[in-house]
Formats: sequence, structure tokens, C-alpha cells
Amino acid sequence: MERILLMTLGSRGDMEPYLAIGEELSDAGHEVAFCMPEQFRALASEVSPHFFPMTHEYLDMIDAPDVKKITGQIGSGFSRIRTLFKLLRETKPIQEQLIRDQRDADLNFKPDRIIYHIKCAYPVMAALRVNRRVELLIPMPCLVHPVRELPAIGMGQFNNRLWNTLSYTLTNSAIISQAVIGYGNNIMKAWDWAPLKRREVKHFLLKVVHVEYPISKRLFPEPVYWPAHVKVTDFRERNKSKYWEPSENLLQFIEKFPKPLYVGFGSMINAKPKEVGQALVQLSKKHNLPIFINSSWGGIEIESPLPENIFLVKDIPYDWLFSRVRAVVHHGGSGTTHSALRFDKPQLILPHIADQFLWNNLIHNVGMGPLGFPIKKFTPARFEKKVLELLKY
Repeated sequence: MERILLMTLGSRGDMEPYLAIGEELSDAGHEVAFCMPEQFRALASEVSPHFFPMTHEYLDMIDAPDVKKITGQIGSGFSRIRTLFKLLRETKPIQEQLIRDQRDADLNFKPDRIIYHIKCAYPVMAALRVNRRVELLIPMPCLVHPVRELPAIGMGQFNNRLWNTLSYTLTNSAIISQAVIGYGNNIMKAWDWAPLKRREVKHFLLKVVHVEYPISKRLFPEPVYWPAHVKVTDFRERNKSKYWEPSENLLQFIEKFPKPLYVGFGSMINAKPKEVGQALVQLSKKHNLPIFINSSWGGIEIESPLPENIFLVKDIPYDWLFSRVRAVVHHGGSGTTHSALRFDKPQLILPHIADQFLWNNLIHNVGMGPLGFPIKKFTPARFEKKVLELLKY
């Protein structure tokens, strides 16, 4: 049996695939540890007693107004790009601390192998300079390994084979590899490690490291032209409801209004949270439609008093909830998309950023819901039309 360190960065949705695999590995007899942002310590303790924190400043940064401006698609495209470059400069000390935290986890736990998220730079550095055994787990396609029919995430919606190929070259060279070098090389000097070169990082990611994509093959069949060390397995989801009990009010609502609609945008925000909330209330009244609303990080704002057929939640396990709803409206996070798909629930995705546009297209392509529209194009009329379309699935 092995000692395995699982290392990931991001929001709650980026933690769950690693927690699920950690639980699976632990049940198989392996000793598992997690390296995650400090804020997820309690969550990780549900799976393993071994936890190595990364600085809390990372999630604090994600919750900052400038970052919300980008993720919420607030303001012009030019202003968001300008804000992004400003953040890249200002957050370099945080990014460097994350790398130090990741190395501390490695040195303290002494794992036989590290399974890591693409956002974590240290495993690449360690694999290339001290032969650390690492494996890459990517819960979304179209990021590293080229897909002929689709461009890389964040590189537009064009369906052109030449552009699709070029988009992966740009992503791997100018973004992913450069991020590892830009944040890592200064730190490596203090460790007496030779600096990395962009070409060797790109080669490692594409040709060397074992990569697993835990994605539903129903949504994304494995391309036949991918190399043997790159595999699409399947989505994994742990049983989160075993650590949670529904309130009496929640059970009463479900009993009175069976099969409600679910609406939630996870950790995403938008420019019109009050308008979104008002549209939901009006939709509920007009069509006598019971709705679960997850207000979460503020993407939906609802004023009191609530109609009796609307129930507001902030944290609820999807494996409990989605078996009890009629359909799901969400932002298009990988975890929410797969959780709803697991229960064969029709979905309407209103993408905010990045891979959410991809999941919107994939869900529509397999006939599990109408094609959604970007949240920045939200209007009550457009939303009502799409929800009514969703309810026909």
C-alpha cells in the first residue's frame, strides 16, 4: 500500500474530485493526505486526518472585488483583461507561498506519489528536478491535451480545426507552462534547483506525466488519438450526505412541494444578483413553480418575505438534493454538471466563465437540456423562456 498526497487549488468544486478519489484510495487501504487551502481543513477531515494547509490568502484573493469582477463578467472585456494583468502582478507573493506550502506538505508527509491539480505548480517542479512521482488529475477536458473538434478553454467558441490546434499551443506554452516558470523559478534558486524552461514543462505535461480526466464518457468520450498515458475514466462523487442531516423545515417543504426546480450558481457572482432573484420570484408566482434557491456566495439575492413555494439554502449536498428535484439551473461547474447528470436531471446552464461554456454545450449536445446563455446576457424574459423550455425535457 502507498502513501498518497492529493494536492488541489480552487473553490469547493475543485476540492470534491480529490476528496472522492481520496476516499476511494483510503477504502482500498492506502494512506491518504490532502494539501488544500486552509479553509477546507474541516471538509478534508471527513476523509483523512492528514491535512497540510495552503495559505488562506488564496481563497481570500478569490473573494476580492477585482476577482469577482472577472468571474462575474462585470464591466467591459478590456477592463477585465486590464484587471487580470494587475492581479497577476499583485498576487505573485501569494502564488509563491502556495508553492512553498505544497513543498512543505511533500517534505512532511513523504508520499510515494502526488496526485495534483493543474493549478498546483510544485509537483511539476519536483518531478522535473528531484524525480518526484506525480500524476495529474484534470476534472475538465480542453485544457492541456488537444481536442480536434473543440478549442482550448477560454479561447473562444470558434469551430475551426486550425484555430483549435493553435489554441492548445497558446494555452500550454503561454499560460500553463509560463505560470509554472514565472511563479516557480525564483523560489527554485533558494532550493538550489536549476530553473525550468518552458519547453521542458510543456513536454512534461503533454508527453510524460500520467493524466486522468475524471469526466463522464457520456459527455466526453475519450479521443482515440490521445496517447496511452492520458485516460478519460469517469466522474467520481463521494457520499456527502452521510455527513449531513436535512432540517425539519426542508423536509416539510419537499413533502408539500415535491420535485421543485433547483437554481444555484455556486461560488459565481454576476452583475445583476437582485434582478436574478426578482426574476425567480416572479417565475415562481406566474407559473406556480416551487423552487430551491441556493444563494451561496451572492450570485442570487432574494428579498424577504419569500413566497411559500420558494426555499432558500446555502449549503446542501447535491447527492441528497438532486434525487428530489425536477430539473437543475446552474452556472456550469464540472461538479454540479456531473451531479445532476448522475441523477438524469435536465439542466439549464448559464455559464459565467471558462469551462462552464463547454459544459453548457456538452449537456445540450447529449440532449439533457436546452442551450443556455451567458449570465451577462441575463434578462427576465430570456430566462423565463429557457426555464419553460427546460421543464419540457
